[in-house]
Amino acid sequence: MSSTVRMLTRARSICVAVAALAFVTALATKSQVAQSQPSFAQAFSFALIGDLGYYPQHESWVDNVFADINKDASLAFVVHVGDLSRPVHACTDELLARRLAQFNASVHPVVFTPGDNDWTDCHEKQGVKDGDPLARLAKLRSMFFQGEQSLGKRTIPLVRQSTDPAFAKFRENVRWDMGSVTFVTLHVVGSNNNLGRAPESDLEYAERDKANLAWLQQGFAHARANNSRAVMILQQANIFPNPPAPTAKGPSGFADTLALLVTFSESTTRSGKGHREERPAFLRLKTSSGLRLLVHRTTIGSMPPSSRMITTSSPSAPESSRQML
Repeated sequence: MSSTVRMLTRARSICVAVAALAFVTALATKSQVAQSQPSFAQAFSFALIGDLGYYPQHESWVDNVFADINKDASLAFVVHVGDLSRPVHACTDELLARRLAQFNASVHPVVFTPGDNDWTDCHEKQGVKDGDPLARLAKLRSMFFQGEQSLGKRTIPLVRQSTDPAFAKFRENVRWDMGSVTFVTLHVVGSNNNLGRAPESDLEYAERDKANLAWLQQGFAHARANNSRAVMILQQANIFPNPPAPTAKGPSGFADTLALLVTFSESTTRSGKGHREERPAFLRLKTSSGLRLLVHRTTIGSMPPSSRMITTSSPSAPESSRQML
């Protein structure tokens, strides 16, 4: 069984598909940037995957997903938004090597941003004996984020946040342009974004949170300077169901990211239940500059393990979203 989501966007609007989360923020513009890839200048599609292969018996399904993606010649690239498996498997070198090989065997460029299962949850409470989350994070960075290009047999150039000496370790935060859309990955993960579990995790969170906020701001600045009509931000965590205010469990690890988004708005409304919901939900922001922001949240986690999402961007199409199961 396959699952397809198509999102069509127009100028002055933003659409976000969230596998774990993807924001799309519209930028008002009178002209579109010249394209480095003419074949995708008018419309392009890409695959959005994540939360695959949680159990060994699911590995054949993961292989089928990549085989299906490889057959689709229309795709411009593939984005994996984290959770390579369950922590007990994702926190091993063997599973990381398998996923990296699958990414590099893809006929399409692959961009990966980590999830909490991939490092944050690599500790004993998640069934990972002698787990060390920070060591697993270092391993991810050394394996998946080398060079200045995507993974895959065919690659696309990426701009990494690590080119800034102040954020040299954050190679996972990347940016690229296609069509008139700027794409940005943001390393924001579940499990409260690694905040509140241990003193060392709080220190890691604070450093990464600072980097993420800077990268988000730079992404918008680049898009405006580049005359992009939209920004799409891809991250693993769904930040909206989690209250940004302190709770009995401690402060939210998503508050700063959400607050930065809200600075672009005058008011917000939202619907939906959160990470495992099966129907799309929307977050609308009315900005003081007259822009309209529409966040469309669809969860990969609620889809069958053998599924993927396809996202299409077309500058001439009306703003809409359609899910077909």
